[in-house]
Amino acid sequence: MHTYRPLEEENLHIYGRTSRQNPLPLFWTASGIEFETDASLVYLDLETDFDVYEQWIRVEVNGYSMIRMPLPKGRSKVSVFQGMQKDSRKRVRVYKEVQAMSADNRTRLLVHGVICDGKLYPLPKKSCRLEFVGDSITSGEGLAGNDAIHDWVSMLFSTKDNYAVQTAERLQADYRILSQSGWGAYSSWENDPLKAIPLYYEQVCGVLQGENNERLGAYEKNDFTAWNSDVTIVNLGCNDGSAFENPAWTDEKTGLTYRQKKNPDGTYEEASISRFQHAVYEFLRKIRRCNPNTYILWAYGMIGRPLQPFIETAINAYKKDFQDEKCKFLLLPDLKPEWMGANCHPGTPSHTAAADVLTKEIRRILSEEKVLCEC
Repeated sequence: MHTYRPLEEENLHIYGRTSRQNPLPLFWTASGIEFETDASLVYLDLETDFDVYEQWIRVEVNGYSMIRMPLPKGRSKVSVFQGMQKDSRKRVRVYKEVQAMSADNRTRLLVHGVICDGKLYPLPKKSCRLEFVGDSITSGEGLAGNDAIHDWVSMLFSTKDNYAVQTAERLQADYRILSQSGWGAYSSWENDPLKAIPLYYEQVCGVLQGENNERLGAYEKNDFTAWNSDVTIVNLGCNDGSAFENPAWTDEKTGLTYRQKKNPDGTYEEASISRFQHAVYEFLRKIRRCNPNTYILWAYGMIGRPLQPFIETAINAYKKDFQDEKCKFLLLPDLKPEWMGANCHPGTPSHTAAADVLTKEIRRILSEEKVLCEC
């Protein structure tokens, strides 16, 4: 039997932003490991903890989903398969199914290693690198249930059929996902301006809290030179739109109150829209500073598109001010009633429709940019 540890074994591919330590922390949606082996049996050596939100994983063998399960607290040895032929190679992909749970300070999922009776072999090189930045849609909320379920639990998050995962796999890309349910470009759906993804973009996983996550390296500065995306896909704005329909949020620490408002006639208040557009504009600047060569694609519209003109205006202003033509707005297919998953979120048909549009556009971009990334 052999034990292969992340960071020590070159044929063990790591997905997702993480810190360079063993055991390896998996922070974000779809983070995980992938390897090809001739083993007859494979175990995963994992460790997890949580207070409220269970850590779920999904395991594929040769592209087929074989395991989907919650992990118990503590250290676990998970059997992937046993009794398979030693003379055949199997590709194993392990996904973290749930997003970084910012409301659970104890949440963690660590990979100690892969235990098997065979060798690991080099994986095919990836065609490019894609980074997806988003909210609950990108986290796959609702993909593991039907429209009759309305519970906010770990079980309902999934990477299977997630539009980001579908897009990346169709393009044979390496990819990373940064996403948080309820968060936006300027504020959350409940008007909390501290729950804005751009504020934490430069950290490994700054959306998490607590000393445990600090020790795991969540607050470290992300090393963009080690992994720079060819295309950065931003799918934010849904929760910013919802903020206009919800009451004000008050910061208990400062006593300050925040609210995105509409005018009495139902139009958007100018000051509120200005705040939102400034957030979009500044996030584009931050992405470009961190990823000098990436193509920025702002994709929007899977659950309504009320802020579309304001996003487009902010993008055009940024492009003009910085003469940056590697930036574009892309409208995604809106949610149909028959496409609904759990928690009033997009189900598989919606994610597939979005992946169709994104794959076509990214393929065009990569062709024009003549990208061939040795990932």
